[in-house]
Amino acid sequence: MTRSNQIFENLKTKISVSKDIKSLERNYYEGLANCLRLGYFDNFRKLFNASVDFNIFIDVKKIPNRFELISKLVLNCIERVSTEYQTSALGEQIEILRFCNEFNLLEKELTDVERKSIGKIRNDNLFFANLIDLFGRVTDSFISYIYSELPRNLYDYFISRSNEYFPDREGLIYYIKNNFFNQYTIYGLSVRYLSSKKQFVDTFRKFYYSSNNQDKLEQVNKTYKGKKFIEFNVIYKTIYFGDEEDHEYREIKKHFISPENILINLDNIMAKDNYNFYSISMVLLGGLGPQGLGFTYSTPNGEIIEICSDQKESEAIIIKFKQFLRNKFLGKLDKELSNLDIKIDIKQGIIDFLTEILSNKEIVNYYDKDSILKKIKHYLYQIDGFQQIQKSELEDIIDKISKAVTLILRKIKLKDQFITRMDLVEKGKIKSEDIAKLTSLKGKSHYDVLRERFFYQYIVNLFYDVYIEEKEKVNEKNLKITF
Repeated sequence: MTRSNQIFENLKTKISVSKDIKSLERNYYEGLANCLRLGYFDNFRKLFNASVDFNIFIDVKKIPNRFELISKLVLNCIERVSTEYQTSALGEQIEILRFCNEFNLLEKELTDVERKSIGKIRNDNLFFANLIDLFGRVTDSFISYIYSELPRNLYDYFISRSNEYFPDREGLIYYIKNNFFNQYTIYGLSVRYLSSKKQFVDTFRKFYYSSNNQDKLEQVNKTYKGKKFIEFNVIYKTIYFGDEEDHEYREIKKHFISPENILINLDNIMAKDNYNFYSISMVLLGGLGPQGLGFTYSTPNGEIIEICSDQKESEAIIIKFKQFLRNKFLGKLDKELSNLDIKIDIKQGIIDFLTEILSNKEIVNYYDKDSILKKIKHYLYQIDGFQQIQKSELEDIIDKISKAVTLILRKIKLKDQFITRMDLVEKGKIKSEDIAKLTSLKGKSHYDVLRERFFYQYIVNLFYDVYIEEKEKVNEKNLKITF
Protein backbone atom coordinates (compact mmCIF):
# COMPACT_ATOMS: atom_id res chain seq x y z
CA MET A 1 0.00 0.00 0.00
CA THR A 2 1.38 3.41 -0.95
CA ARG A 3 1.95 6.10 1.66
CA SER A 4 -0.88 8.14 0.14
CA ASN A 5 -3.35 5.24 0.41
CA GLN A 6 -2.20 4.46 3.94
CA ILE A 7 -2.80 8.06 5.01
CA PHE A 8 -6.27 7.95 3.43
CA GLU A 9 -7.18 4.74 5.25
CA ASN A 10 -5.92 6.18 8.55
CA LEU A 11 -8.04 9.31 8.00
CA LYS A 12 -11.16 7.23 7.31
CA THR A 13 -10.55 5.14 10.39
CA LYS A 14 -10.07 8.18 12.60
CA ILE A 15 -13.29 9.75 11.29
CA SER A 16 -15.26 6.50 11.61
CA VAL A 17 -14.40 5.97 15.30
CA SER A 18 -15.40 9.52 16.29
CA LYS A 19 -17.51 9.45 19.47
CA ASP A 20 -20.08 12.06 18.50
CA ILE A 21 -21.25 14.20 15.58
CA LYS A 22 -19.07 17.18 16.54
CA SER A 23 -15.87 15.16 16.76
CA LEU A 24 -16.80 13.34 13.53
CA GLU A 25 -17.16 16.65 11.67
CA ARG A 26 -13.99 18.04 13.24
CA ASN A 27 -11.98 14.97 12.24
CA TYR A 28 -13.52 14.98 8.77
CA TYR A 29 -12.59 18.61 8.01
CA GLU A 30 -9.16 18.16 9.58
CA GLY A 31 -8.74 15.17 7.28
CA LEU A 32 -9.54 17.34 4.25
CA ALA A 33 -7.07 19.94 5.52
CA ASN A 34 -4.40 17.24 5.89
CA CYS A 35 -4.92 16.17 2.29
CA LEU A 36 -4.43 19.79 1.20
CA ARG A 37 -1.36 20.19 3.39
CA LEU A 38 0.28 17.16 1.80
CA GLY A 39 -0.94 17.92 -1.71
CA TYR A 40 -2.79 14.59 -1.90
CA PHE A 41 -5.58 15.73 -4.20
CA ASP A 42 -6.82 12.23 -5.03
CA ASN A 43 -7.24 11.54 -1.32
CA PHE A 44 -9.05 14.86 -0.91
CA ARG A 45 -11.41 13.94 -3.74
CA LYS A 46 -12.13 10.49 -2.27
CA LEU A 47 -12.69 11.91 1.21
CA PHE A 48 -14.86 14.70 -0.20
CA ASN A 49 -17.01 12.16 -2.04
CA ALA A 50 -17.20 10.00 1.10
CA SER A 51 -19.14 12.73 2.93
CA VAL A 52 -22.34 10.79 2.15
CA ASP A 53 -21.01 7.78 4.05
CA PHE A 54 -20.44 9.97 7.12
CA ASN A 55 -23.77 11.79 6.66
CA ILE A 56 -22.00 15.16 6.40
CA PHE A 57 -23.26 18.09 4.33
CA ILE A 58 -19.98 19.66 3.19
CA ASP A 59 -19.21 23.31 3.88
CA VAL A 60 -15.71 24.07 2.54
CA LYS A 61 -15.52 27.11 4.84
CA LYS A 62 -15.13 24.66 7.74
CA ILE A 63 -11.84 23.31 6.39
CA PRO A 64 -9.28 24.79 8.81
CA ASN A 65 -6.60 27.11 7.40
CA ARG A 66 -7.61 26.33 3.82
CA PHE A 67 -6.39 29.66 2.39
CA GLU A 68 -3.02 29.31 4.12
CA LEU A 69 -2.68 25.73 2.91
CA ILE A 70 -3.60 26.62 -0.67
CA SER A 71 -1.22 29.58 -0.72
CA LYS A 72 1.58 27.36 0.57
CA LEU A 73 0.95 24.82 -2.20
CA VAL A 74 0.95 27.59 -4.81
CA LEU A 75 4.12 29.20 -3.45
CA ASN A 76 5.92 25.86 -3.29
CA CYS A 77 5.55 25.75 -7.07
CA ILE A 78 6.98 29.26 -7.41
CA GLU A 79 9.91 28.35 -5.16
CA ARG A 80 10.80 25.43 -7.43
CA VAL A 81 10.69 27.74 -10.44
CA SER A 82 12.81 30.47 -8.85
CA THR A 83 15.42 28.30 -7.09
CA GLU A 84 15.61 25.19 -9.30
CA TYR A 85 14.20 26.61 -12.54
CA GLN A 86 11.63 23.81 -12.73
CA THR A 87 9.27 25.73 -14.96
CA SER A 88 6.88 22.77 -15.22
CA ALA A 89 5.86 23.80 -11.70
CA LEU A 90 4.01 26.70 -13.32
CA GLY A 91 1.73 24.12 -14.89
CA GLU A 92 1.38 22.37 -11.52
CA GLN A 93 0.30 25.67 -10.02
CA ILE A 94 -2.48 25.94 -12.59
CA GLU A 95 -3.54 22.37 -11.73
CA ILE A 96 -3.76 23.42 -8.06
CA LEU A 97 -5.92 26.40 -8.98
CA ARG A 98 -8.04 24.17 -11.22
CA PHE A 99 -8.52 21.78 -8.30
CA CYS A 100 -9.49 24.64 -5.97
CA ASN A 101 -12.02 25.91 -8.49
CA GLU A 102 -13.52 22.43 -8.89
CA PHE A 103 -14.24 22.15 -5.16
CA ASN A 104 -14.96 25.86 -4.55
CA LEU A 105 -12.15 25.94 -1.99
CA LEU A 106 -11.64 29.68 -2.38
CA GLU A 107 -15.20 30.66 -1.46
CA LYS A 108 -15.50 33.54 1.02
CA GLU A 109 -17.53 36.64 1.84
CA LEU A 110 -16.51 39.46 -0.49
CA THR A 111 -16.05 43.12 0.37
CA ASP A 112 -17.35 45.98 -1.79
CA VAL A 113 -13.78 46.72 -2.91
CA GLU A 114 -13.29 43.07 -3.96
CA ARG A 115 -16.58 43.05 -5.87
CA LYS A 116 -15.47 46.15 -7.75
CA SER A 117 -12.21 44.42 -8.71
CA ILE A 118 -14.13 41.35 -9.87
CA GLY A 119 -16.18 43.59 -12.15
CA LYS A 120 -12.96 44.78 -13.81
CA ILE A 121 -11.90 41.21 -14.55
CA ARG A 122 -15.31 40.19 -15.91
CA ASN A 123 -15.23 43.22 -18.19
CA ASP A 124 -11.74 42.37 -19.41
CA ASN A 125 -12.82 40.15 -22.30
CA LEU A 126 -9.41 38.66 -22.98
CA PHE A 127 -8.44 37.75 -19.43
CA PHE A 128 -11.91 36.51 -18.56
CA ALA A 129 -11.92 34.33 -21.71
CA ASN A 130 -8.54 32.98 -20.62
CA LEU A 131 -9.87 32.11 -17.14
CA ILE A 132 -12.83 30.26 -18.65
CA ASP A 133 -10.51 28.49 -21.08
CA LEU A 134 -8.19 27.30 -18.30
CA PHE A 135 -10.57 26.69 -15.42
CA GLY A 136 -14.09 26.42 -16.83
CA ARG A 137 -16.85 28.19 -14.91
CA VAL A 138 -15.31 30.50 -12.30
CA THR A 139 -16.92 32.02 -9.21
CA ASP A 140 -16.48 35.59 -7.95
CA SER A 141 -14.41 34.27 -5.03
CA PHE A 142 -12.07 32.43 -7.40
CA ILE A 143 -11.65 35.57 -9.51
CA SER A 144 -10.97 37.59 -6.36
CA TYR A 145 -8.21 35.17 -5.35
CA ILE A 146 -6.63 35.37 -8.81
CA TYR A 147 -6.88 39.16 -8.89
CA SER A 148 -5.80 39.98 -5.33
CA GLU A 149 -4.43 37.11 -3.25
CA LEU A 150 -2.25 35.38 -5.82
CA PRO A 151 -0.33 38.51 -6.94
CA ARG A 152 0.04 39.63 -3.30
CA ASN A 153 1.40 36.22 -2.27
CA LEU A 154 3.88 36.30 -5.14
CA TYR A 155 5.02 39.79 -4.16
CA ASP A 156 5.50 38.79 -0.51
CA TYR A 157 7.43 35.71 -1.61
CA PHE A 158 9.91 37.53 -3.85
CA ILE A 159 10.39 40.43 -1.45
CA SER A 160 11.11 38.15 1.50
CA ARG A 161 13.71 35.94 -0.22
CA SER A 162 17.17 36.63 -1.54
CA ASN A 163 18.20 35.73 -5.08
CA GLU A 164 21.81 35.07 -6.02
CA TYR A 165 21.31 36.33 -9.57
CA PHE A 166 19.36 39.44 -8.59
CA PRO A 167 20.57 40.76 -5.22
CA ASP A 168 18.72 43.98 -6.06
CA ARG A 169 14.95 43.45 -5.57
CA GLU A 170 14.05 46.01 -8.22
CA GLY A 171 16.23 44.17 -10.77
CA LEU A 172 14.50 40.87 -9.97
CA ILE A 173 11.01 42.32 -10.21
CA TYR A 174 11.89 44.13 -13.44
CA TYR A 175 13.19 40.85 -14.91
CA ILE A 176 10.05 38.94 -13.92
CA LYS A 177 7.84 41.66 -15.35
CA ASN A 178 9.64 42.22 -18.66
CA ASN A 179 11.78 39.20 -19.48
CA PHE A 180 10.89 35.91 -17.83
CA PHE A 181 8.15 34.90 -20.27
CA ASN A 182 10.14 36.11 -23.28
CA GLN A 183 12.25 32.95 -23.28
CA TYR A 184 11.88 29.84 -21.14
CA THR A 185 11.34 26.09 -21.37
CA ILE A 186 8.32 24.19 -20.08
CA TYR A 187 7.12 20.60 -20.58
CA GLY A 188 10.19 19.99 -22.76
CA LEU A 189 9.10 22.80 -25.10
CA SER A 190 11.15 25.93 -25.73
CA VAL A 191 9.16 29.16 -25.85
CA ARG A 192 10.38 32.50 -27.14
CA TYR A 193 8.96 35.93 -27.89
CA LEU A 194 10.02 37.00 -31.39
CA SER A 195 8.34 40.31 -32.14
CA SER A 196 5.10 42.22 -32.14
CA LYS A 197 2.39 41.07 -34.54
CA LYS A 198 2.60 44.41 -36.30
CA GLN A 199 6.33 44.07 -36.98
CA PHE A 200 5.94 40.58 -38.36
CA VAL A 201 2.89 41.38 -40.53
CA ASP A 202 4.59 44.52 -41.88
CA THR A 203 7.65 42.41 -42.84
CA PHE A 204 5.42 39.81 -44.49
CA ARG A 205 3.48 42.41 -46.47
CA LYS A 206 6.65 44.15 -47.62
CA PHE A 207 8.11 40.90 -48.91
CA TYR A 208 4.91 39.47 -50.36
CA TYR A 209 3.83 42.55 -52.29
CA SER A 210 7.27 43.59 -53.45
CA SER A 211 7.55 43.49 -57.26
CA ASN A 212 11.16 42.38 -56.91
CA ASN A 213 10.04 39.12 -55.32
CA GLN A 214 7.44 38.00 -57.90
CA ASP A 215 9.79 35.67 -59.78
CA LYS A 216 10.93 34.15 -56.51
CA LEU A 217 7.32 33.64 -55.41
CA GLU A 218 6.43 31.90 -58.66
CA GLN A 219 9.39 29.54 -58.27
CA VAL A 220 8.45 28.71 -54.68
CA ASN A 221 4.84 28.09 -55.73
CA LYS A 222 5.99 25.50 -58.29
CA THR A 223 8.22 23.82 -55.71
CA TYR A 224 5.37 23.00 -53.35
CA LYS A 225 3.00 21.26 -55.80
CA GLY A 226 1.23 24.41 -56.85
CA LYS A 227 0.48 25.48 -53.27
CA LYS A 228 1.20 29.07 -52.38
CA PHE A 229 4.03 29.12 -49.85
CA ILE A 230 6.83 31.60 -49.42
CA GLU A 231 10.09 31.74 -47.50
CA PHE A 232 11.62 34.92 -46.16
CA ASN A 233 14.09 35.98 -43.50
CA VAL A 234 13.35 38.20 -40.54
CA ILE A 235 16.05 39.86 -38.45
CA TYR A 236 15.18 39.94 -34.76
CA LYS A 237 16.72 42.11 -32.10
CA THR A 238 17.01 40.60 -28.65
CA ILE A 239 18.11 42.67 -25.65
CA TYR A 240 19.93 40.87 -22.85
CA PHE A 241 19.93 42.66 -19.52
CA GLY A 242 23.27 42.60 -17.72
CA ASP A 243 24.48 43.91 -14.39
CA GLU A 244 26.11 47.01 -15.83
CA GLU A 245 24.73 47.45 -19.33
CA ASP A 246 22.24 45.93 -21.76
CA HIS A 247 23.39 44.06 -24.85
CA GLU A 248 21.56 43.85 -28.18
CA TYR A 249 21.82 40.63 -30.15
CA ARG A 250 20.64 40.20 -33.76
CA GLU A 251 19.36 36.89 -35.06
CA ILE A 252 18.04 35.79 -38.44
CA LYS A 253 15.16 33.32 -38.75
CA LYS A 254 13.85 31.93 -42.03
CA HIS A 255 10.05 31.65 -42.00
CA PHE A 256 7.97 29.34 -44.19
CA ILE A 257 4.48 30.77 -44.66
CA SER A 258 1.19 30.14 -46.40
CA PRO A 259 0.19 33.67 -47.48
CA GLU A 260 -3.42 32.51 -47.78
CA ASN A 261 -3.48 31.50 -44.11
CA ILE A 262 -2.21 34.94 -43.09
CA LEU A 263 -4.44 36.91 -45.44
CA ILE A 264 -7.74 35.16 -44.65
CA ASN A 265 -7.09 35.48 -40.92
CA LEU A 266 -5.37 38.87 -40.92
CA ASP A 267 -8.20 40.89 -39.37
CA ASN A 268 -8.62 38.35 -36.58
CA ILE A 269 -4.87 38.06 -36.03
CA MET A 270 -4.51 41.83 -35.65
CA ALA A 271 -7.72 42.33 -33.61
CA LYS A 272 -7.13 43.54 -30.06
CA ASP A 273 -10.15 41.80 -28.52
CA ASN A 274 -9.85 38.32 -30.04
CA TYR A 275 -8.86 35.51 -27.67
CA ASN A 276 -7.24 33.09 -30.12
CA PHE A 277 -3.77 31.85 -31.00
CA TYR A 278 -3.30 31.71 -34.77
CA SER A 279 -0.74 29.56 -36.57
CA ILE A 280 1.61 31.92 -38.38
CA SER A 281 4.63 30.12 -39.80
CA MET A 282 7.13 27.32 -39.59
CA VAL A 283 10.72 28.34 -38.86
CA LEU A 284 13.15 26.58 -41.19
CA LEU A 285 16.36 28.26 -40.04
CA GLY A 286 17.28 29.62 -36.63
CA GLY A 287 14.39 27.92 -34.84
CA LEU A 288 14.39 26.74 -31.24
CA GLY A 289 13.84 23.06 -31.96
CA PRO A 290 16.03 20.26 -33.27
CA GLN A 291 17.58 21.01 -36.67
CA GLY A 292 16.73 24.68 -36.15
CA LEU A 293 13.01 24.17 -36.68
CA GLY A 294 10.11 25.83 -34.89
CA PHE A 295 6.48 26.94 -35.12
CA THR A 296 5.14 30.43 -34.57
CA TYR A 297 1.79 31.68 -33.31
CA SER A 298 0.16 35.02 -32.71
CA THR A 299 -1.22 35.81 -29.25
CA PRO A 300 -4.05 38.08 -28.07
CA ASN A 301 -1.36 40.25 -26.46
CA GLY A 302 -0.12 41.34 -29.89
CA GLU A 303 2.92 39.04 -30.01
CA ILE A 304 4.50 36.46 -32.29
CA ILE A 305 5.71 33.50 -30.20
CA GLU A 306 7.87 30.58 -31.32
CA ILE A 307 7.48 27.12 -29.76
CA CYS A 308 9.23 23.85 -30.49
CA SER A 309 10.73 20.84 -28.74
CA ASP A 310 13.67 21.70 -26.56
CA GLN A 311 17.05 20.82 -28.07
CA LYS A 312 17.55 18.34 -25.20
CA GLU A 313 14.72 16.18 -26.55
CA SER A 314 16.32 13.51 -28.73
CA GLU A 315 13.10 13.01 -30.66
CA ALA A 316 10.47 15.66 -31.17
CA ILE A 317 7.17 13.98 -30.47
CA ILE A 318 5.52 16.70 -32.52
CA ILE A 319 6.76 14.61 -35.47
CA LYS A 320 3.69 12.47 -36.05
CA PHE A 321 3.63 9.05 -37.67
CA LYS A 322 1.15 7.83 -40.23
CA GLN A 323 -1.46 5.50 -38.75
CA PHE A 324 -4.26 3.50 -40.28
CA LEU A 325 -7.22 1.35 -39.35
CA ARG A 326 -6.47 -2.34 -39.93
CA ASN A 327 -8.21 -2.73 -43.31
CA LYS A 328 -6.60 0.38 -44.81
CA PHE A 329 -3.17 -0.71 -43.55
CA LEU A 330 -3.62 -4.20 -45.03
CA GLY A 331 -4.75 -2.74 -48.36
CA LYS A 332 -1.61 -0.61 -48.56
CA LEU A 333 0.57 -3.55 -47.49
CA ASP A 334 -0.97 -5.74 -50.21
CA LYS A 335 -0.12 -3.09 -52.81
CA GLU A 336 3.46 -2.56 -51.56
CA LEU A 337 4.18 -6.32 -51.43
CA SER A 338 2.96 -6.61 -55.04
CA ASN A 339 5.26 -3.74 -56.05
CA LEU A 340 8.17 -5.59 -54.44
CA ASP A 341 7.41 -8.80 -56.39
CA ILE A 342 6.52 -10.89 -53.34
CA LYS A 343 4.96 -14.14 -54.60
CA ILE A 344 1.17 -14.10 -54.64
CA ASP A 345 0.74 -17.09 -52.29
CA ILE A 346 3.17 -15.68 -49.72
CA LYS A 347 1.62 -12.20 -49.98
CA GLN A 348 -1.92 -13.56 -49.58
CA GLY A 349 -0.86 -15.72 -46.66
CA ILE A 350 0.61 -12.69 -44.85
CA ILE A 351 -2.51 -10.59 -45.51
CA ASP A 352 -4.82 -13.39 -44.29
CA PHE A 353 -2.64 -13.93 -41.20
CA LEU A 354 -2.67 -10.24 -40.24
CA THR A 355 -6.41 -10.00 -40.92
CA GLU A 356 -6.90 -12.75 -38.35
CA ILE A 357 -4.66 -11.40 -35.60
CA LEU A 358 -5.43 -7.66 -35.90
CA SER A 359 -8.73 -6.30 -34.56
CA ASN A 360 -11.02 -4.71 -37.16
CA LYS A 361 -10.92 -1.35 -35.35
CA GLU A 362 -7.26 -1.54 -34.36
CA ILE A 363 -5.08 1.46 -35.23
CA VAL A 364 -1.76 0.46 -36.78
CA ASN A 365 1.13 2.91 -36.57
CA TYR A 366 4.92 3.22 -36.55
CA TYR A 367 5.23 1.89 -33.02
CA ASP A 368 3.55 -1.40 -34.06
CA LYS A 369 6.09 -2.02 -36.84
CA ASP A 370 8.54 -4.24 -34.93
CA SER A 371 5.77 -6.31 -33.37
CA ILE A 372 4.06 -6.86 -36.75
CA LEU A 373 7.33 -7.83 -38.45
CA LYS A 374 8.15 -10.25 -35.65
CA LYS A 375 4.75 -11.92 -36.01
CA ILE A 376 5.08 -12.11 -39.80
CA LYS A 377 8.54 -13.69 -39.49
CA HIS A 378 7.21 -16.23 -36.98
CA TYR A 379 4.30 -17.00 -39.34
CA LEU A 380 6.60 -17.55 -42.33
CA TYR A 381 8.81 -19.97 -40.40
CA GLN A 382 5.73 -22.09 -39.67
CA ILE A 383 5.07 -22.70 -43.38
CA ASP A 384 6.53 -26.08 -44.48
CA GLY A 385 7.41 -24.94 -48.01
CA PHE A 386 9.07 -21.81 -46.69
CA GLN A 387 11.61 -23.81 -44.71
CA GLN A 388 13.01 -25.28 -47.94
CA ILE A 389 13.96 -21.83 -49.27
CA GLN A 390 17.62 -20.88 -49.13
CA LYS A 391 18.62 -18.62 -46.24
CA SER A 392 19.66 -15.76 -48.55
CA GLU A 393 16.33 -15.87 -50.38
CA LEU A 394 14.47 -15.99 -47.07
CA GLU A 395 16.31 -12.95 -45.77
CA ASP A 396 15.58 -11.11 -49.04
CA ILE A 397 11.84 -11.77 -48.67
CA ILE A 398 11.80 -10.66 -45.04
CA ASP A 399 13.81 -7.55 -45.97
CA LYS A 400 11.25 -6.65 -48.67
CA ILE A 401 8.38 -7.13 -46.22
CA SER A 402 10.18 -4.91 -43.69
CA LYS A 403 10.67 -2.21 -46.33
CA ALA A 404 6.99 -2.36 -47.26
CA VAL A 405 5.81 -1.99 -43.66
CA THR A 406 8.32 0.80 -42.97
CA LEU A 407 7.29 2.67 -46.12
CA ILE A 408 3.64 2.61 -45.07
CA LEU A 409 4.23 3.60 -41.43
CA ARG A 410 6.98 6.16 -42.07
CA LYS A 411 7.40 9.47 -40.28
CA ILE A 412 5.69 12.51 -41.71
CA LYS A 413 8.21 15.31 -42.17
CA LEU A 414 7.51 18.47 -40.22
CA LYS A 415 7.47 20.60 -43.34
CA ASP A 416 4.96 18.25 -44.97
CA GLN A 417 2.84 18.41 -41.83
CA PHE A 418 2.82 22.18 -41.96
CA ILE A 419 1.96 22.23 -45.69
CA THR A 420 -0.90 19.77 -45.11
CA ARG A 421 -2.32 21.80 -42.23
CA MET A 422 -2.16 25.05 -44.17
CA ASP A 423 -3.89 23.34 -47.07
CA LEU A 424 -6.66 22.21 -44.71
CA VAL A 425 -6.97 25.77 -43.38
CA GLU A 426 -7.31 27.10 -46.92
CA LYS A 427 -10.04 24.53 -47.64
CA GLY A 428 -11.86 25.43 -44.42
CA LYS A 429 -11.51 21.94 -42.91
CA ILE A 430 -9.61 23.15 -39.84
CA LYS A 431 -9.13 26.58 -38.33
CA SER A 432 -5.78 28.31 -38.08
CA GLU A 433 -6.41 28.94 -34.37
CA ASP A 434 -6.84 25.19 -33.73
CA ILE A 435 -3.46 24.11 -35.09
CA ALA A 436 -1.68 24.78 -31.79
CA LYS A 437 -3.92 22.10 -30.24
CA LEU A 438 -2.67 19.51 -32.75
CA THR A 439 1.02 19.92 -31.93
CA SER A 440 2.21 18.43 -28.67
CA LEU A 441 5.01 16.89 -26.65
CA LYS A 442 4.41 14.42 -23.83
CA GLY A 443 0.72 15.21 -23.55
CA LYS A 444 1.08 19.00 -23.49
CA SER A 445 0.12 20.90 -26.62
CA HIS A 446 1.44 24.19 -27.93
CA TYR A 447 -2.01 25.54 -27.09
CA ASP A 448 -1.55 24.61 -23.41
CA VAL A 449 1.74 26.50 -23.37
CA LEU A 450 0.23 29.57 -25.06
CA ARG A 451 -2.84 29.87 -22.84
CA GLU A 452 -0.87 29.25 -19.62
CA ARG A 453 1.73 31.83 -20.67
CA PHE A 454 -1.09 34.32 -21.37
CA PHE A 455 -2.48 33.70 -17.88
CA TYR A 456 0.87 34.28 -16.18
CA GLN A 457 1.50 37.45 -18.14
CA TYR A 458 -1.65 38.88 -16.51
CA ILE A 459 -0.64 37.61 -13.07
CA VAL A 460 2.81 39.18 -13.44
CA ASN A 461 1.22 42.51 -14.39
CA LEU A 462 -0.98 42.34 -11.28
CA PHE A 463 2.07 41.37 -9.22
CA TYR A 464 3.90 44.39 -10.60
CA ASP A 465 0.95 46.63 -9.64
CA VAL A 466 1.35 45.42 -6.04
CA TYR A 467 5.05 46.25 -6.20
CA ILE A 468 4.35 49.80 -7.48
CA GLU A 469 1.68 50.28 -4.82
CA GLU A 470 4.06 49.21 -2.04
CA LYS A 471 6.85 51.34 -3.43
CA GLU A 472 4.59 54.40 -3.43
CA LYS A 473 3.67 53.72 0.20
CA VAL A 474 7.34 53.66 1.16
CA ASN A 475 8.01 56.89 -0.75
CA GLU A 476 5.07 58.63 0.96
CA LYS A 477 6.29 57.44 4.36
CA ASN A 478 9.82 58.68 3.67
CA LEU A 479 8.44 61.98 2.44
CA LYS A 480 6.52 62.47 5.69
CA ILE A 481 9.62 61.66 7.74
CA THR A 482 11.63 64.21 5.69
CA PHE A 483 9.15 66.98 6.40
